[in-house]
Amino acid sequence: NVWSCPRWLGCTCSQSVVTQKGIEKMPGKSRTRDGPSKSRPKGKPFKAKQQKKKFIRSKDPVLAVLMWGVQHSINELTSVPEPSLLLAEDFKAFSKIRVENQCYNKENMPGHFKFKEYCPRVFHDLRKRFCVDDLEYMNSLVKKPPQPIDSPGRSGAKFFVSYDNRVVIKSITSEEVALLHLIIQAYHEYVVTREGKSLLPHYLGMYRLTVNNCETYWIVMRNIFSSEVKIHTKFDLKGSTVDRAASDKEKAKSNPTLKDNDFIVSGGKIKIGEEAKLEFMSLLESDVTFLQGLNLMDYSLLVGIHDCTIPPDPQEVKEEGFDDDDDEEGYTSNDDVVEDKQSPMSPEDMSMEPLEPVSTSGALEDDSNEETTKETEAEVPISTVPESSKPGESAAAAVTTESASTYTCKPVVVIGEKGVEAALSDGKFPVIDKDVDVFAVASSPDTDSQVYFMGIIDVLTAYGARKRAAHAAKTMKHGHGADISTVRPEQYARRILEFLSKSIQ
Repeated sequence: NVWSCPRWLGCTCSQSVVTQKGIEKMPGKSRTRDGPSKSRPKGKPFKAKQQKKKFIRSKDPVLAVLMWGVQHSINELTSVPEPSLLLAEDFKAFSKIRVENQCYNKENMPGHFKFKEYCPRVFHDLRKRFCVDDLEYMNSLVKKPPQPIDSPGRSGAKFFVSYDNRVVIKSITSEEVALLHLIIQAYHEYVVTREGKSLLPHYLGMYRLTVNNCETYWIVMRNIFSSEVKIHTKFDLKGSTVDRAASDKEKAKSNPTLKDNDFIVSGGKIKIGEEAKLEFMSLLESDVTFLQGLNLMDYSLLVGIHDCTIPPDPQEVKEEGFDDDDDEEGYTSNDDVVEDKQSPMSPEDMSMEPLEPVSTSGALEDDSNEETTKETEAEVPISTVPESSKPGESAAAAVTTESASTYTCKPVVVIGEKGVEAALSDGKFPVIDKDVDVFAVASSPDTDSQVYFMGIIDVLTAYGARKRAAHAAKTMKHGHGADISTVRPEQYARRILEFLSKSIQ
């Protein structure tokens, strides 16, 4: 019988063995049940084995637990056979793990925490529908600590973006968790019907973390904005004009999120061409009708604009560019990160810390949700590709600096790596891969040189008693017929479709 010493007891030995004769052998000395015996013969001193793997953890205990939990969850999913179909119980299921008195790697991990994942099989299937590989998903969240980003919303939600700018992590309320549980089966059916082609938020995972007896809820979504090019202008559009202008505080930021009135003042046009408009409005109308059927409102269309006529700042390229091949010293962050340079990282590459968890699973608990805020943009500037650049060469490797007067280019949106290589070989730039930046729409070829990134956000708000009261209060304040944002789902859907139909050309 072999018994391993619990590391949290502070024991420095590697192991102890209890034999059938009752003799317990310890490294460095031996003893019997009657008492200690002679010390072992002199020889090479015993040395405890050192940890071979390098672990990547954030100094923020909540983020550290999230990274550990996502890694554990993906390892568990990849070690069991995948079910042929989802059952009704899968939409109410959860997996929970508790760790107590854990001192191993205590510099980066709290001693007591709980990690709970909601509907693991459902979100695994959603990731497949959205063409997000589980290992790539884990790699985005675990390879390097997520970075905090600013939120212009009023809900006070916290936002983080992964190191590769592909996924966004957002804190949500228990009311929002409960609402998402109510609609997740309908949401999954809709995503399956649409084959993953939707402007709705691409939900990839939902978790509850308990650290220092404090519970927080987190949702992981695909980033609407590009992971490759910089967003120069952002708009949050609802189709309403009452109290729909960015505050002075927001406008003072280097890259503010503007609203409907600011959009109208700036010219209020999204130029993507007639064919692209028909395809986009078809998607938008289908998604809005779906939200209306679920009695949801207060959502908005987040629009990010990359202006190809603005040359990249070489300093920004140097400081903000993310490259998977960067050396460890080239990565600057507020967190101490030790990078394992294998990419993408497999469960074997990112082996788990040897914790002693207690795991349970069962029916859904009463958790819930209320109001979402804004997703975020990638702050990675674009690069110009010289004519001598080879097909498939990364944009960061082909950066050249030109003056604003000589910098001209036309954006191209293609599908797949072969399309990217073909476009680069033809000298086109920037080239946006639709498989990666699924929300990208290029501007009309005969108009501006811009790329739009557009998706629906803030969908977890039901038109209940609270919103009815807000509707009555705003109606009394602004008068009947005022274009307020809080209205019934039917009116809300009709208004946003009419507004965007007029704004898109």
